[in-house]
Amino acid sequence: ELGWISKVNVNRPAVVRHAEQIKKWKTLKGNWQAAWLLKAVTCIDLTTLSGDDTPSNVQRLCFKAKHPIREDLLKALDMHDKGITAAAVCVYPARVSDAVNTLKAAGCNIPVASVAAGFPSGQTPLETKLAEIRLAVEYGAREIDIVISRSLVLTGQWDGLYEEIRLCRAACGEAHMKTILATGELGSLANVYKASMIAMMAG
Repeated sequence: ELGWISKVNVNRPAVVRHAEQIKKWKTLKGNWQAAWLLKAVTCIDLTTLSGDDTPSNVQRLCFKAKHPIREDLLKALDMHDKGITAAAVCVYPARVSDAVNTLKAAGCNIPVASVAAGFPSGQTPLETKLAEIRLAVEYGAREIDIVISRSLVLTGQWDGLYEEIRLCRAACGEAHMKTILATGELGSLANVYKASMIAMMAG
């Protein structure tokens, strides 16, 4: 039941005040800062989404994902044996096999992610989006980063947005799915909130 979603409001002045407070929080220093920066590296998807991507571009990206920090720096921090890698390698569906094969040959288990569902515009028929997702999974992607149809948000078609995301999630099968909301194109913080809630409810 999504009827309540249309009634949601966001207190923009309160959001802006809170964002200003966050900017004033103390930053970590010394070893704590180094530890959090290393942790941040392990949460990053190294990505190449260029029209001129080639197998060799993807191979270089995979090497960087396996070795994101220079070895001398890791040794200085006594972290050289902790397996610090990027979280994933993210590519277009057509380059998934290149990434999967490169990482397999390198003997590492970094997952390959793929953008799909008409990335980046989302202006693709739903049937095409679902086919693209299934192909990326078939090629070996373990994570699918879909992009929503922003027009569904901007026109208040909340049931349609829910159904689109639900079908995309089903097409992913065992692969993990992330939903890209493209918040800069949603028109308001209320729409960002609504789209976020629907994405979570749809899986």
